[in-house]
Amino acid sequence: MKRYFQSAKYSLYIMLACVFICIINSIFQLNLNQFGILPRSTRHLSGIIFAPFLHGSWQHLMGNFMAFIVLGSLIGLQSTTRLLWVFSSQVIITGLLVWFFARGGSVHIGMSGVIYAFWGQLLVYGVMRRHFLHLCISIIVFIGYGGLIYGVFPNQPNISFESHLFGALSGGVMGYYLARLDLKPTQHL
Repeated sequence: MKRYFQSAKYSLYIMLACVFICIINSIFQLNLNQFGILPRSTRHLSGIIFAPFLHGSWQHLMGNFMAFIVLGSLIGLQSTTRLLWVFSSQVIITGLLVWFFARGGSVHIGMSGVIYAFWGQLLVYGVMRRHFLHLCISIIVFIGYGGLIYGVFPNQPNISFESHLFGALSGGVMGYYLARLDLKPTQHL
């Protein structure tokens, strides 16, 4: 339980950074969201790193807040190192996939791509690992967040379904990889 609260604390810090950026963006009207991912634009490569921390509105940010903390805390049950590694790698992997393959002409922002990556990772990891605790987590995540599946389809013009889709896919691949890695007795992240 201590590990869960430790990873919850780290997840909260990450989302508080998003809150801070949203406050600064609102107060000073900086238009920081222009630094998100603009697909295939070399001028916006930095958006791969910055996009998850940028949100279009307070509603957008609050929609991501609790899901990130809950799913991030579950990923961090292994260790906070695992949480930070999965978070960092999914920011880059999902961001790159969005940069390469998402529809152009719009800036993609928000933490939801990483949330979908966490979701995909937790679902696949539990099934592949076949450990009681991890299977239970997969089932709980599926029941609690199963509705996320609808976000991978293009259903609203101002929502980056590509971030959701590529996040879920890359998270699933990572869940498979980590489960295989954890089945080996000598290596752990």
